[in-house]
Amino acid sequence: MAELSKYAPLLDEYQLAYSEIKLLNDSFPERLKKSILQEAVQGKLVPQDPSDEPAEALLERIRAEKQRLIKEGKIKKDKHESIIFRRDNSHYEKRGSEEVCIDDEIPFEIPENWCWARMGSYLDVRDGTHDTPKYVLEGIPLVTSKNLCNGKIDFSTAKFISREDHLAISLRSKVDAGDIMYAMIGSIGNPVLYNGNAEFSIKNMALFKKIANGLDMEFVYWFLYLSQDTMKKFASGGVQSFVSLGYLRNYWIPVPPIQEQHRIVTAIKQILPKISTL
Repeated sequence: MAELSKYAPLLDEYQLAYSEIKLLNDSFPERLKKSILQEAVQGKLVPQDPSDEPAEALLERIRAEKQRLIKEGKIKKDKHESIIFRRDNSHYEKRGSEEVCIDDEIPFEIPENWCWARMGSYLDVRDGTHDTPKYVLEGIPLVTSKNLCNGKIDFSTAKFISREDHLAISLRSKVDAGDIMYAMIGSIGNPVLYNGNAEFSIKNMALFKKIANGLDMEFVYWFLYLSQDTMKKFASGGVQSFVSLGYLRNYWIPVPPIQEQHRIVTAIKQILPKISTL
């Protein structure tokens, strides 16, 4: 027994080393995935093409399209809309007639033909209901953050609401194919890029809707996937953390030329399946 006790510290060290290695192995695929996504949003995953139309031209078209939709009453005017631009090797943000240097706020460097933007200025960012409609035995699914899992909606655990309540919620937050859902309360994040045609309502989540001929929503999806850890750190609330709609609308997004957005998405689709086999 005394002989065995001599080896007890070595066994403890081995157990600790084994636990650390197992944790590293288990977390490695996800850490590698996020590292690749970070390279993607910094312009380091695919080469820049000088013949690409600059991102600034894309953002100008989105602003023009938003103005058209506002005039037609299809979306509301964004009181905090901003334009971010470079001048004399510095970044400036214009809100209304006010221009402010924002060099100290820029999260990281991006290529010259990219632009920084606020998400709410170039996407239609809404939210679902925050009320709890009366549940019914049969009706329309009410999707909450609990139903978002691994980039998909799990309808099997969704509760049901009446068609009347569904239609009232849909006036503000109807989910269309190509929209991104993002949990705002509790388990923040878990983005889902929806490509179906099911009928359902959403609660306690943000809805990112594309402006016609605007950003590649798959690029936006992967950016949100990467950003969810940061958003969780800055979430408010005590028992139940949350991020506000204003916070999401004001969140930074790096915008590549649209052609490069497509190339980045293609590269991600080629790389990430290989990581899942690790």
